[in-house]
Amino acid sequence: MADRAPSLAEEARYLHACLFRAPLDAVTVARYEAALEVGHALACPGAVNLSVVSKVVARSLDAEAVEFALRRLDLGRDLARRMQILCYLVEVQPAYFGEFVNVERSRGRAWAGLLGATLRSAWKLVKGEYLVRRHGLV
Repeated sequence: MADRAPSLAEEARYLHACLFRAPLDAVTVARYEAALEVGHALACPGAVNLSVVSKVVARSLDAEAVEFALRRLDLGRDLARRMQILCYLVEVQPAYFGEFVNVERSRGRAWAGLLGATLRSAWKLVKGEYLVRRHGLV
């Protein structure tokens, strides 16, 4: 299966949809493109293997699951860096405040959230391991 390389705008929109519920604005897309065209090349000069990122976007794979599975194999740094750059760009925007900061104090809700996050992480790992093997990402 020959995957075409997605544009940086397509990549930003897809990764954002995998990570957040809020819609992605054009300003963040432009900042993502600028960060990768200039800053990412300077900060990560050895990051030239973007085939994993292209395959994840082109095949509409669960980016979080794939990144989690590849991180355990000490691979997929490009995907992780791109997701981190996107998070850095949106975390300062008021619309994303609730995604990064818990504003309500509740011990019961915190324990339930921890249990939910643990189960979700286990599911993401299993799903990621499957997707990595199924799509030949390693």
